[in-house]
Amino acid sequence: MFGEKEPQFNKPEAVPEAKSEQKAEVKENPLDRLRGEIKDMSLGLQKEGVPVDERARVDINKFKDVYPGQSIESDNAWVKDLKGRWENAAASGNKMSWLYGREQMKQKVAQENPTGGVWEMLATSILHKNLGKDFIVARTSEYDDARYKVDNIILDRKTGHIVCAFDEIGATTGERFEEKKNKILERNWQRGGTDLKYGISFEEKAGKMELKKGSLYQIPLFYLALSEEEIKKTLNDPSQEKKVFGNFVESAKKQIKEIGAGPAHPKLRSRLEFFGSVLEKL
Repeated sequence: MFGEKEPQFNKPEAVPEAKSEQKAEVKENPLDRLRGEIKDMSLGLQKEGVPVDERARVDINKFKDVYPGQSIESDNAWVKDLKGRWENAAASGNKMSWLYGREQMKQKVAQENPTGGVWEMLATSILHKNLGKDFIVARTSEYDDARYKVDNIILDRKTGHIVCAFDEIGATTGERFEEKKNKILERNWQRGGTDLKYGISFEEKAGKMELKKGSLYQIPLFYLALSEEEIKKTLNDPSQEKKVFGNFVESAKKQIKEIGAGPAHPKLRSRLEFFGSVLEKL
């Protein structure tokens, strides 16, 4: 992977049958396959004018026509510093070796549990495969991921408008899951969902859809939950992806009802109703 050469095999003049039986089928590494899917997805998005890198992440360096260079450099430096803190904490093994700014729980868990990053890629791929025809699915920038705890965004291809955002949770039960679920519900009620500094949308001009970049507000936030065991199972067996997506849909329908039952912002409520109508057709 990434520049490594494929092994070359020369056919021998004569191979004893006993040895030929020892040949084992070379299976593709599941993680390599997933990374390849994300890279292909990214290339497709880039052709559509979506400012993402090869990880399907919104690339803040492509926002220089929106924000001053100094602002982008500052955000890049903040992310770099935060990563360094995570790495130092993970290397030291001391969970309290530094003060977690803005409750960076998800990032710390990802450091301690390698499936965290895998789950984010896997969820992105599954959403894209099942919604990509009618919606643009992308990963948020590293800045918005860390600042606003948002992993994915979905845009409606017809209108170009942002529909919703997702935060992935690598658990389906337990204290951490309940805490994260409740916090997301409260964010939708009290703060009108989530915001993004490096947001994207499209608007129609002269019969064409043109990219808009900049801050977005009142975005409905949902959680996508899968246990570590289910993450590994789905990664190794892609046939499980349809089942996982079906569970996503049912969970999102339930979350829409829960969010809608509270004091939701009018714009957020409108986006909820639209996404709910989409899910009913799936």
